[in-house]
Amino acid sequence: MTTGISEVIRGWLGWCPQECTPPRQLLALNGDRVSNAPIQGEGIPKHTGLLQRYRNQVLLLAVSFTFAAIPAIAYFHADDLTRPMMYAGVITGLGLFAFFGKWLWNSFGMLEKGMTIKTGPGAYIISFFIAGIIPRWFILLIAGILLIISFAGVLAFPAFVVGFAFVPWYVLVLIVLWERRTGSTLMFDKKTRSFRAMRHPSASSVPVSQ
Repeated sequence: MTTGISEVIRGWLGWCPQECTPPRQLLALNGDRVSNAPIQGEGIPKHTGLLQRYRNQVLLLAVSFTFAAIPAIAYFHADDLTRPMMYAGVITGLGLFAFFGKWLWNSFGMLEKGMTIKTGPGAYIISFFIAGIIPRWFILLIAGILLIISFAGVLAFPAFVVGFAFVPWYVLVLIVLWERRTGSTLMFDKKTRSFRAMRHPSASSVPVSQ
């Protein structure tokens, strides 16, 4: 069953985090084609833009989501009915991230070995949902919560969704923890839609614990 799912994901997206794939060369950085893209231990090119560091992209997304959600958070928090719905969304988002975070960490392990993952963030999230990583009991739990919310009024569902606005912050924390553990920087080139890990020169001589 796992093999079949992996083949479906690989057929749609060209890769699967739980499958071993051969290393791929990064095609371009900052739009300039290179023939000797740096491998782990050679460091990050000086001409690499700040937004190619995926941590910064996630930070911008997290800040944007937070500022956009502030008015809704203030409104829903002031109401006795929508307040618990919003908290339920926050807790559900944390629970969902517990499974997504493990999936994400497995992908970081591929990058740490020098591989390049060619896919966009959106396609990556889709692959997570279709891979069957989320346990059935958690899916039933979310279905039960949504059923209750359907009887709680028109604003109950928007309040529940607002609770997911903090998920990008969880992703950011995970990326920072991984970068500190490995001494690498997670890179994403939007033009080539490629993820890659670049090792800092100061960390190249330090063995990484497995």
